[in-house]
Amino acid sequence: MNEARPNLPPPQADLSAERVQLSLRLRFDPLRGLSPERLAADLDQFRLGFFRNLALTWDAMERRDDRLQAVAAKRKKSAARHGWEILTTSDSPAARRQQAVLHDFYNRLTATTALEPDESGGFSLLVRQMMDAVGKRYAVHEIVWQPQADGSLTARFVHCPLWWFEGRRGKLRYLANEMAVEGAELDPDGWLVTVGDGIMEACAVAYMYKHLPLRDWLAYSGKFGLPGLLAETPAQKDSPEWDAMVDAVRDFANEWAAVVSQGAKITLVETARGGETPFQPLVEMMNEAITVLWRGGDLGTRSRAQGVGATLQESETDILDLDDAQWIGETLTTQVSRVVLRYHFGDAPQLAYLKLRTAERTHVAADLQVDQFLLQAGVPLGVQAALERYNRAEPAPGEPRLHAPAAPAPTLHPTRP
Repeated sequence: MNEARPNLPPPQADLSAERVQLSLRLRFDPLRGLSPERLAADLDQFRLGFFRNLALTWDAMERRDDRLQAVAAKRKKSAARHGWEILTTSDSPAARRQQAVLHDFYNRLTATTALEPDESGGFSLLVRQMMDAVGKRYAVHEIVWQPQADGSLTARFVHCPLWWFEGRRGKLRYLANEMAVEGAELDPDGWLVTVGDGIMEACAVAYMYKHLPLRDWLAYSGKFGLPGLLAETPAQKDSPEWDAMVDAVRDFANEWAAVVSQGAKITLVETARGGETPFQPLVEMMNEAITVLWRGGDLGTRSRAQGVGATLQESETDILDLDDAQWIGETLTTQVSRVVLRYHFGDAPQLAYLKLRTAERTHVAADLQVDQFLLQAGVPLGVQAALERYNRAEPAPGEPRLHAPAAPAPTLHPTRP
């Protein structure tokens, strides 16, 4: 083990109470007055590296839209709910030592949020925060390294809002305050930068074209949701009889009521064919688009009606879950595990890595039959690959192990002379 510990970078972000309070005070409601034109401008600015306006808009959309709130949370929690394990590339003593160090580190790390320090947790919270990159393209954590007196190492991961950064030169840079335009370079050993698909760019467009017809639908319901009242009277206009009819209609109905002379005609002009409005189909179409983007399919609408949609959606969701687990594991291995191992073992080759577990495979029986056939045919199968295929953890060093039961001794029968 390397006794000369490498220097760990100090915290770079200003997480003081003053900085956090200023950031909270300068937040605004980005959805008020949101229009397709303004959204398009914010999307263009995001592609140029100015993240603030669109990042705040995406954050508000995820919190306020019912469909986004549901499907985004499911996708993020799905990656974090099956646990994790530390695997090795060999069975050597060096690999076992690295496995033990990483196992201890990931068990003891803590995670929190810069703007909401009351939110705290461990590895599961860290993964959910990293999964924010699926929607917003980036999820950024400052790593506060915490060397311990016994020589071990742990860390606190602080999830920072995306509008604290800019990307005008390609790589993210930290903005010292809310008014800054030019950011500071990020120390790769002091930050965890998770880069994902950024599907909120498409979801924002779907959100816009979902809520426009929702507003129109609400206005339509307010105007035409209650039956109107049309009264006819032979009385002359402004006569006592006419005024009495007007008062009666006014007392009976709050709005959408009229008094006309006998023979008068009022025609309601409708543009919807057959009296059906286009609002609901548009809203459902955008809801389905949001669900497909986040979860890979929509069991609640068209897929269920077609009968085969449930199977297809399950397969697509499995693909997303497997990819999320591999992506998060690789990100932590390349950006975090390498620093931990370098701290303990210097420049030794990396022999251990983190893997997120996924849901149990649905075709285990078929896989077992294939593996049994290959073994009987003399095809070598790797232990590491088998553990990953069946989503089983490798035993920790010193942990008692299960063994196959011994074959029963043959029964001896006496023979006749």
